Amino acid sequence: MRKANADYEVQVKEQKSRIGKLESDVKTLVNDTAALGHKNREWHSKYDKLNQQYEYVLNNNSTLLAASAKENMALMEQLELLQNKLQAKEDSLLIREKRVNELEDAIARKDSAMNYLRNKIANALTGFEGKGLTIYTKNGQVYVSMENSLLYPSGSYTVSKRGEEALKNIAGVLAENKDINVLVEGHTDNDPFNGTGVIKDNWDLSVMRATAVVKILTTSAKLSQDRITAAGKGEFSPLVPNNSAENKAKNRRTEIILSPDLSELAEIIEGN
Repeated sequence: MRKANADYEVQVKEQKSRIGKLESDVKTLVNDTAALGHKNREWHSKYDKLNQQYEYVLNNNSTLLAASAKENMALMEQLELLQNKLQAKEDSLLIREKRVNELEDAIARKDSAMNYLRNKIANALTGFEGKGLTIYTKNGQVYVSMENSLLYPSGSYTVSKRGEEALKNIAGVLAENKDINVLVEGHTDNDPFNGTGVIKDNWDLSVMRATAVVKILTTSAKLSQDRITAAGKGEFSPLVPNNSAENKAKNRRTEIILSPDLSELAEIIEGN
């Protein structure tokens, strides 16, 4: 304790000497900067606190040592707990990174397969594109959009021979790609269709047209019927506003939407 006291006295003397120098410097520079004046006050405060700490240590040395040891032990326990949590998070991140990489690879394979399918269908429909038929990809799906002028006479749901030829070509490609799901959607413009027979309105007409396409696809290439869904959208999913004869012709269409099998992605996500 005497040695410690002597050390502290030396430190105090050093601090006093340093403070004296600082006070001298502050008096010289006080007109140049207010910051140094603030610093001078800080050193005075530190000096006072150091004296207080010195007195406190002299009076409570053993208590402080015991408290410090206890605090250190608690800190070590907290550190170990944090390290364990950090390791667990790192392990979890590694697993998630692996899952993400698997998902990215699976998505890339699906995208590649769908691009290949789009090219195959485009090749099979050479001569039809630009004549009421459009092929494009969106959200990882391939869309084969056929205007009604290619498929049906006006107001009818009977597929024309020209349209049947195009559908058979599509069916041939689909038969080679058995993991592709097919949705056939019928669409109309907003002109009212007031029928008295089986077809009473645009809903009925769009459904019947979609169903007629599905029947040709399933019979011409013997596609599995559980892969194909027929849906009628009526006038409620227009591509463009129904404000001109040209736009209405674009909205009167049947779309064949081809989707990849997502079971692999689902298994990866469920595994995560």
